[in-house]
Amino acid sequence: MDLTNIFMIAIIMVAIVLAVAEVLKKTFKINTQYMPITSVVIGIFIGLVCWPLSEYPPYAMLMSGFVAGLTASGTFDLLKAAKKEGQQ
Repeated sequence: MDLTNIFMIAIIMVAIVLAVAEVLKKTFKINTQYMPITSVVIGIFIGLVCWPLSEYPPYAMLMSGFVAGLTASGTFDLLKAAKKEGQQ
């Protein structure tokens, strides 16, 4: 198992993490300062949920979920900054 597989799985999970994080943010009115940690927790959870469906060990799926959560968090911050820049 190399890092390429972990990153490929994480790329697939990023869209799911972004969607779930956005739904949770709108539903439960989560403050935006807590969105990075929320995205990481969602990513790890999705990694655990996808583990039985994959051929990879659990630690690889946990790392994929962690990377997906960090990537989704960065994407969320990037979109927020772009929106703020567009308003000026």
